[in-house]
Amino acid sequence: MKTPFSAPLLKLGLFSAFLCATAFFVSVAAGCKKHTTEQQNPDDTLEVKTWDVIGQENYAPLPHIKRESFLPKDAKPWAGTVSHHLLAGDIIDQWFKELAQTRNVKTFFIICPSHWGLSVHEWSLGNIIWKTKYGPVYSASQKVHDIASSLNVQIENQVYPVEHGINTLIPFIAKHFPNAKIVPIALKHPEPPLNQRDAQTLYKTLAPYFSSREREENFLLISTDFAHHGNYEGTVFKDTRSREFFKAPGQNTWIFCGCDNRPGIYALGHIMNSQTKATITHHTNSYEISGLDENDITSYFFSFFY
Repeated sequence: MKTPFSAPLLKLGLFSAFLCATAFFVSVAAGCKKHTTEQQNPDDTLEVKTWDVIGQENYAPLPHIKRESFLPKDAKPWAGTVSHHLLAGDIIDQWFKELAQTRNVKTFFIICPSHWGLSVHEWSLGNIIWKTKYGPVYSASQKVHDIASSLNVQIENQVYPVEHGINTLIPFIAKHFPNAKIVPIALKHPEPPLNQRDAQTLYKTLAPYFSSREREENFLLISTDFAHHGNYEGTVFKDTRSREFFKAPGQNTWIFCGCDNRPGIYALGHIMNSQTKATITHHTNSYEISGLDENDITSYFFSFFY
């Protein structure tokens, strides 16, 4: 498969997390000025510079990846799934652009895997100021502390300087939603077998933030990649099964999703009701994008729920 950009560039995008681990700059924010009315606690706030600031803006246009479908004109999405691989950065950008055309978001609740074994608790929340080239993006400090209290965990900022499950997405949020705030939740055990009790706890904790009224301001963003480490045929097989969730999203179909964020999908599937519909805007994989590593493929579903 021919692609419009070089193999080294693609490898950089697919493994951007490794670059983040070696090139990030972190400092404790002291006496930072308020930019909103929400109270910011300077004692537990951490500054993180994102990939676009530290010279890792390395994704390329993907004209050969075709859109699968569009949101209905009257749809007001309140949740979605997005890849956290910068290899798919062009599609991530398109996804956030489309969301911004349909609604404003005051707070993104981003659920992602905790990739690097840095989480102490089952759920790692962070009180972060991300520095992007579009300006700073702040954690929704009060919500972060409220949820941490509900889950009976402490703030774990140490997870976030190298957590690409969140950091890959932040510059796109800064670009398309410059006033939005973030509730980041990294999951210590995101993959099978699912701990039903913990998944239920996460769902019940998040549910009050996604009532019909609260959805006007909040957005549930499941940062996840789907099939992992297979060949093309195996990836197609797994993704065909995952599609069953998107065809009829709900409490009885979340289990079909083969992804690296099972508790997040569980919570999403239980928060929604029987009227919830899904639109898949793009479905692709690392091999289709890059032409590389045909026996080590990761797949991506970009979707909206409304």
